Amino acid sequence: MRQATMDFSTPSVFDQQKGDSSEEVDLTMVYQAASNGDVNALTAVIREDPSILECCDSEGCTPLMHAVSGRQVDTVKLLLKMGANINTQDAYGRTSLCLATYLGWLEGCVSLLRNGAKHNIPDKNGRLPLHAATAEPDVRQVARCTGRSSWEGPHLD
Repeated sequence: MRQATMDFSTPSVFDQQKGDSSEEVDLTMVYQAASNGDVNALTAVIREDPSILECCDSEGCTPLMHAVSGRQVDTVKLLLKMGANINTQDAYGRTSLCLATYLGWLEGCVSLLRNGAKHNIPDKNGRLPLHAATAEPDVRQVARCTGRSSWEGPHLD
């Protein structure tokens, strides 16, 4: 029986690099583009490598979360259309909806909810987006996060 020998003098597929450093994406640039609403830069980078949609920074925030933090509704819509996971949680357990409610960003909350954001995912402290929404003086925020179409106010019978 003949034994196969391996030639270690030539590089294997495991030794080959995915690409040189000039082809690698600077994720800091991606997060800044999301925060600033640079949809052209984001579109180009994500079309090259769709996995960037789920890349996380040191706090576990995705490009979608950065777009929410920057209050960039068009960027949020673009990232969702390109396949970003709307319910990803960061290192603190916060979702994009949580971040939008913490910011008091009604337009973002509405957009996220309309696109399937779950309102019942707690962060690591057990807080739901509704908890953040109740701290917001704009009662429309509370109505949106509770699923009501309008705020009916307390019933004082």
